[in-house]
Amino acid sequence: MKASTRKWITIAILATAAGIIFELPYMRYTFYDPLREGLKLSHEQFGELMSFYGTLAFIFYIPSGWLADRVSHKWLLGFSLIGTGLGGFYLSTWPSFTGARVLFAFWGITTIFTFWSALLKATSLLGDKSEQGKLFSLTEGGRGIITSLSAIIATAMIAQIGATPDKFVYVLYLYSIICVLTGVAAIWLVPHNKGVVTSEEKSSNILKDMVDVAKMPITWLLAVCIFSIYTVYTTSSYFTPYMTEVFGVSAATAAVVATFKNHLFRPISGIVGTFLTTKTGSSIPAMKYSILFLAVLIGAVLLLPISASFVLIVSVVIALIGLMTFVLRGLYFAPVGEVGTPKRFLGAAMGLISCIAFTSDIFNFKIVGRILDNNPGVAGYKIVFIYILVLLATALVSLMVLKKRAVKHDSNEEEIA
Repeated sequence: MKASTRKWITIAILATAAGIIFELPYMRYTFYDPLREGLKLSHEQFGELMSFYGTLAFIFYIPSGWLADRVSHKWLLGFSLIGTGLGGFYLSTWPSFTGARVLFAFWGITTIFTFWSALLKATSLLGDKSEQGKLFSLTEGGRGIITSLSAIIATAMIAQIGATPDKFVYVLYLYSIICVLTGVAAIWLVPHNKGVVTSEEKSSNILKDMVDVAKMPITWLLAVCIFSIYTVYTTSSYFTPYMTEVFGVSAATAAVVATFKNHLFRPISGIVGTFLTTKTGSSIPAMKYSILFLAVLIGAVLLLPISASFVLIVSVVIALIGLMTFVLRGLYFAPVGEVGTPKRFLGAAMGLISCIAFTSDIFNFKIVGRILDNNPGVAGYKIVFIYILVLLATALVSLMVLKKRAVKHDSNEEEIA
């Protein structure tokens, strides 16, 4: 098989893996009621289950990077996908609360510990530093296609057969089968990454590796950048209630805008991200332009008059905000492979960065919720939009510093050459 053909097949597998593996543990976002009814859980128990998984995910980010530097991605991806799929079959038996906790603990292993950093590093190693933005954008765009298609098929199935627990198991079968088949494809077609870390470079001490990674300024700069962008992404979910509460649009209209924002534009984001990195030559300037454009869009929402005559305009702007947040999500790990991170530490760096970057899940919704509760109506949302602009400014500054370090690294390489 030609190297270029294998590369595209690997990108397709990675995109499919990223798009399907989180659907089972995060299915509550789309199919909350059928799941809770099938498991016979109270709202509190269901929330506790999700918090349990989230806590484990946070814990596993760092060791996932260490593992990705030591075990072939072929085996890590295959185990993760097949294991997650088998867990989906177990969920279809509607286990007890204790059984569900065990399952979600297992999913914490298969979706984070053995999968997350392996996915990121496998994507990064598919090309040199000039290709990082393109590779990550294509993977994110493909991930969006898989996520949207699977959600459409599952929704169509429910519309046809119903959402009672005995019928909903067929949706679980669908996701589980796709997971298992993708895992088999990964084992069969994804190449080994042997030789990236030599036996002399390997260390059995996870703490030492983490200290070495933590000493690199690029780790913290990128962690701050991704933290800011990811928090903007999660906070953007409040544009839906903004439309209904402030502009007074119907829930159906808001849902249409949210669909464009969260599903239809996500696959397109891969094309946009690839175009920007190709034109600018690197993911860092592509992200800077994306942040500036996103800030303009947020500013437009902030300044647009609250009037029925502006509903269409604000709807288009909010949909474009969704597009740009996904463009940034597709790009924000690309700089790890562009700024001189040693290949033997790529996984460890991505694991530590992920642990820091995604911590906003712990407190961000509480912060935004308190802002909206204490400042009812449009006033609260304006504060939230200003909060988003501050986050974007923080991301922009961190990228500017990161770019300087990248230029310095390139100059040093030229001197050595």
